[in-house]
Order: sequence, then C-alpha cells, then structure tokens
Amino acid sequence: MGYRPALSMRWVFVLVVATATACGGLLRAGPTIPPLISARYLSVHLVMGDTADAQEKARLPALRDSLAGALPAAWATATQGRGQLFLRNEGDIDVELAGTNGTSALTQHTRGGKVTSRTITVHTIDGNRRLTIPDLMSTTLHELGHIWCCYGAGTSGGHWSDPQPTGFSLVGLMYPTIRCQASAGSEPVCPNVFSDRELTELRLGSP
Repeated sequence: MGYRPALSMRWVFVLVVATATACGGLLRAGPTIPPLISARYLSVHLVMGDTADAQEKARLPALRDSLAGALPAAWATATQGRGQLFLRNEGDIDVELAGTNGTSALTQHTRGGKVTSRTITVHTIDGNRRLTIPDLMSTTLHELGHIWCCYGAGTSGGHWSDPQPTGFSLVGLMYPTIRCQASAGSEPVCPNVFSDRELTELRLGSP
C-alpha cells in the first residue's frame, strides 16, 4: 500500500489580553506559574463549540467522545508515564473542540500580571480537510504543552527555533508544524510523545 505525502498542520501559540469586561490585565511572557497548574496532575474540561456547519455539527459529538475517552491515556503516553490527566467539569483548563476552520491556539487571560484563566481552541477543519482523531489528539497535546513550553533561548513564538527534523517521528510535539504519516485507506499516524527536552520544560524531567 503506497504512502501519500506527509500531512502537515501549523499551530500558533497566542497570549491574548481580553477586554476589561472579561479578564483584563497585561500580557506576560513565559509559562504558567507552577504549582498553579501541573503536568503531573492536569485536569481538563472538554467542550464543543457551537458555530460549526451542519456536517461538522454532526461529527462533533463523536469527536468529543472519542477525544475524551482517549485523552487521559494519550497524556500518560505523551509524558512517558510521568503525568496524569483527568476530565472534569471544573478543570485546570478548558479545551474547546471548535467545529470550524482555523489555527488552534492556547489563550491565556491575565489580570494584574497573573494568569486567571486559560482556553485551548482546537479547530476540527484544516483548509478543506476535516481532521481525524489522530490529528486532533496531536494538536490537543501540543496546545496543552504550551502551558509550559517553550520559552527562552532556542525558542521562537512558543516553539523550538532549531530546524525541525525532516523524517517522521512519534517523538517531539513542540515544533511549529506537525507532520503526520498517512497511507491510503488508513487514518494518519501523528507525533504523540514529548521529547526529553519538552518533558524538562513541562517539569517532568524525571519520573
């Protein structure tokens, strides 16, 4: 069975200052202050957006249920067994599964220089392609990684600034572009494990 060209998606890391009626405050560079949120024990509130077209509205419940069922184990795999993730109505961070085309992003709202709330928007359409669970899982893991990664020397815009390896690998989630492999008739295989330096950024450098 032949391989199609590698699939790619781009991510953007966004720090947003909300209006005064929402969160307010000033932009603050850098990761969320530990121990307010921990990669070792992370809780997520997973919700669906309400602006999808008819086809995507029909897909969203199944996408949400599949992502919710797989995310705790995927986080454990991504963190090489060093982190746990729980789905809760009052989570550390809201993840919105948006049934729209766009660039997935982490938004952090601040007040008085402190992060007061966080939202991740995961778009389910990329151009004219409706994304699959492997695509969405890698995107979700990537955006969750932005809570802590990547800042300082060797980074740019929340991503690693060194050249991205050209070959496919399951390891490494914090480059600006995700590269998946797909074969005809099969879902893509996408990166799903944080690299050692990413685990250090997540403060998971040791078991």
